[in-house]
Amino acid sequence: MTNLVLIHGAWASGWAWESLLHCFDSSITLCHVINLPNSESYEASLQSQADIKQYTSHVLDVISKIDEPIWLIAHSGGGLTATAVAEQNPDKIAGIIYIAGMMLPSGISFTELCQSVSKRGIDTQGIAPYLEQTTYGTKVQTEGIRDIFLHDATEETIHFANKKMVVQPNAARVVTINWTKERAGRVSKYYVMAKHDRSVVPEVQQEMIKLGAPNAVASLPCGHFPQIVLPEQLADIIMGFIKTSPPYL
Repeated sequence: MTNLVLIHGAWASGWAWESLLHCFDSSITLCHVINLPNSESYEASLQSQADIKQYTSHVLDVISKIDEPIWLIAHSGGGLTATAVAEQNPDKIAGIIYIAGMMLPSGISFTELCQSVSKRGIDTQGIAPYLEQTTYGTKVQTEGIRDIFLHDATEETIHFANKKMVVQPNAARVVTINWTKERAGRVSKYYVMAKHDRSVVPEVQQEMIKLGAPNAVASLPCGHFPQIVLPEQLADIIMGFIKTSPPYL
């Protein structure tokens, strides 16, 4: 059985994987959908001060209850948590698949990487202009969900996502992950590009791929949420990566 642990990105929660779950063969694949601390509802998230350490501890606790090696499937900012988990427990992880994800060098923040790319005249703002400050974090305006996150989704999907989006605590988003070659660095890594992404724009994804040198790269012709817009194609890519991955030792 292949165990997939799915880690959502900022402002989302486990609901973001629902369309993808139906695309896996349940006879050979077991999906473990993470709800990171206080992300299960808007009400729970509103005053959340959860930080990246709590996110990491939560995922480590989940995977400790799984007897076999696991694959981390990380969307967007979920890549930060996935990398931190790999640093803490590399022996448990068969590989990480970043989906338009933050696959960053050690000690470099996403903001710093975007600033570097923006020096080439590329607009890397993404969702930032559509964020509203809350007490301990930010929430996304409806226009940002429609124009940046889900510009290629149906109006019904946009309406559903708008009701489900939560507050993202700054302590779990505005962070850097320090990792080592000896631990997280030895975990197999794969990247799925979203070619029409308006949040983590393609040039930023390409920069992370150049710096991170994953084992393999695939791309999909969609925006920031491949798991919602192109779930079947994404599932095929994920299983293709797993089938061709190096033997887990």
